[in-house]
Amino acid sequence: MGGITSTPTLSYSRGRSPRCNLPTKSARKRGESNFLRAFERAYLGSLCTGGLARAEFDFSGYGIADLVWITWHSSVNPGDMTAIGMTERPKFRVMAFELKLVDWRKALQQAFRYSYFANLSVVVLPPSVAQRAKLRLSDFRHLRVGLWAFDSTTRRITRLFTPRQGQPRSQSAQRRAIASLMALAKFR
Repeated sequence: MGGITSTPTLSYSRGRSPRCNLPTKSARKRGESNFLRAFERAYLGSLCTGGLARAEFDFSGYGIADLVWITWHSSVNPGDMTAIGMTERPKFRVMAFELKLVDWRKALQQAFRYSYFANLSVVVLPPSVAQRAKLRLSDFRHLRVGLWAFDSTTRRITRLFTPRQGQPRSQSAQRRAIASLMALAKFR
């Protein structure tokens, strides 16, 4: 974990890709992938704190989150995000993002599953789709899933609804997710 610094770090999945399950014509369409990469650059570039990001995080039983952002701090020295600071039994915060170009209902279902291991789960949509989803904001509130709009041309992120970060629905799922993310970080 010595490679984890106080600046945002992003690692990509080298495992299975859901794109491989699609017909060749559909697999060539890179719209959602380009949307995700643009959001990653905009979001991670806006952060002032360090942490670890993992794109396409495949967590068995909970799906494949498009982006997971994990931060931690030590109760002894809150600013210490180095391996030495990690020995102080840090507090972790996990954010999971699901991005879709069109189907916000499917994104909401997927993001809800991520709330089992994440402190905050967010759906990210293009502005026009986000405005349609905003008409059902009560569903997002009820499930405690955030709704953000992202304009990939201007790189502007608009937070339409962000629930208060709370505890994940399953502490054991979060412990397993953190262990998996940290193990993946060691092999970058």
